[in-house]
Parts: sequence; C-alpha cells; structure tokens
Amino acid sequence: MILVIGEALIDLIGEEGSGGNYTAVVGGANANVALALAVRGEEQRFLGRISEDGFGRQIASHLTSHGVDLSLAVNATEQTTLAVATIDANGVASYSFYTKDTADWGWTADELPTAETVRSLGTREIQYGCLGMAIEPGNLVVEAWLKSFFDSQELTLSHDLNIRPALGFDRESELIRVLRVNDQSHIIKASDADIEWLYGLEEGADLDEIASSWSIGKLVVVTKGPDGVSLYRDGERTDVAGQKVSLVDTVGAGDTFMANFLGELSALDALGDNPASRLSRLSNDELVAAASVANLAAGIVCERTGCQPPTRSEIEAKSRAD
Repeated sequence: MILVIGEALIDLIGEEGSGGNYTAVVGGANANVALALAVRGEEQRFLGRISEDGFGRQIASHLTSHGVDLSLAVNATEQTTLAVATIDANGVASYSFYTKDTADWGWTADELPTAETVRSLGTREIQYGCLGMAIEPGNLVVEAWLKSFFDSQELTLSHDLNIRPALGFDRESELIRVLRVNDQSHIIKASDADIEWLYGLEEGADLDEIASSWSIGKLVVVTKGPDGVSLYRDGERTDVAGQKVSLVDTVGAGDTFMANFLGELSALDALGDNPASRLSRLSNDELVAAASVANLAAGIVCERTGCQPPTRSEIEAKSRAD
C-alpha cells in the first residue's frame, strides 16, 4: 500500500482573457498523486486534513468517487485552501494561493497515525511534498513524523519538491528546507524548474551537478517536460526520452508521473523495508521502463483539461499506439 500525505485543495481554473470565469475543481499535488494511484488501480490511502466546509465536501466526494481511500483523513474545522490556476495560451498553468490558516497546514502530532497503524495497513511507501512540506506549522509536524520512519528504515519515503514560487517563499530558506527533507527521503523528484529556482540558475546551468550530488545513496528523478526525464543514482545519470503530446494544459502532469512511477516501482518489489537496498537492486533498464510508463501517463494528462489521470489500460493502449 502507498500512503500519500499532504494537501487537498480547490483549484479555481480559468484561461487568460476569459473575462474572469473560473471553475472550481479538486486539486493539490498530493491529492492528485492519490487520485492517480487510485485510477491506476494501486492500493493507496490519502492522509490529509479535509475541511468540513462546502469545498471540503466537494474534495471528499471527488476523491472517493475515484476510489481514493480516505479512512485516515482528518475532518478539519478550518476552511479549504484555494489555488487560482490561470492557463496561458500555451496551456501552462500559473498559480496564486489563498493559504492563511486553512485546513491543510494545521497538523498536530496526535492526528498522525502511529507506526503500528502504518505497519498494520501493509504500507510500503509514503509519498509527500509540495505545499504539505512547505507551509508551517503543519509541515514541521509531518517532517518529524516522517523522520521516525526514515530512521527505522521500515518503508520507502519519496519527496516531490513541486516548488510554488508564487507563494513568495524566500529562496534561501526554501533551499535549506528542501535539502533537510531530501536528507530523510529515499526517492527525490524535482522538475528542472524546481532546481533552477532553488539555486537561482540560468536554464540548465549546473543542474546536472546538483542532481548528481543529491543522488548519493538515493534515487533522484528530474522531469524536464517535453525533454523527458533524467534518473540519477550515486552520481550516475540515465536519460529517458519525452513524449510528443497535443497539449491542453499541464495541470497534474507531474503528480500523475509520480503516482505511476511509484506504481511501477511497487510492481518491481522496489518499495518497502531496507529501501536503499531495494532501489539499488533495480537495473537501469527497469528504471527506464518505469519512467517511460510514468511519462506516458503524464502525457495523457497533458492532453486533457485539468488532472484527469489515466487508467492502466489507457496507458497500455497509448503505449501500443506509440
């Protein structure tokens, strides 16, 4: 079972020049990962603080209708977080956020399941990242909880940076936080834009060196949009070609990639206890195959409006067509 912890919010999605018309859809990077896992057919649970307000009810209804297990989710009294996603003429989303005192960041230690509970559910992996690991005070509570699992080495931990500069984070503070969370993770996923922003790089400058340095004893995945994916282990890089798509928008593409990559690793028995050893046993061919499936899934999402992840059969059909 893959446990996903983090935010579940409402995206108000509109197009530039549309006259201010926005549609409320369920979003949040971690909720999207859980959704993509469920649609793919993976056993999963989503651990989030979901508001009891109208938007929160919309979130819970949407996730459960697609098979997401909310048995560990917390009913929160705070209001739902809102993200305004504006899609430009190229289909790329830009975001602004309304996060002050909203439900996603109010974690307390007693709301998180014990290690015994996590073990009893057959959990092999915990996925986290994006705003859930960035906004106080809850992120520090979750970070301390995750560290106990890292120290015990009883399951795999994966961190998707998914940086949101629109929230006005201080770059230096964010870099310190990200590196701290990376240190207690076994799998690290970042986009090229994440790394470029964190380090203030010109496009592509020193990115390879940075990702290589992160990968000592870990698996690092750097997504590069249409240019594909680079995989790093112990400083060695393997590249995976990108997909040609008829782009509608990129909402949820990275989250869908992560869900399907983890699903493929699970099928290879690469998630679970002694995580570093399990990941090190994977051949480059197996890693490339896993990333290729994840690329296909992300490409399908890019040809749809919003985060509508594909089923496994849809991914297989796309693979045959290509």
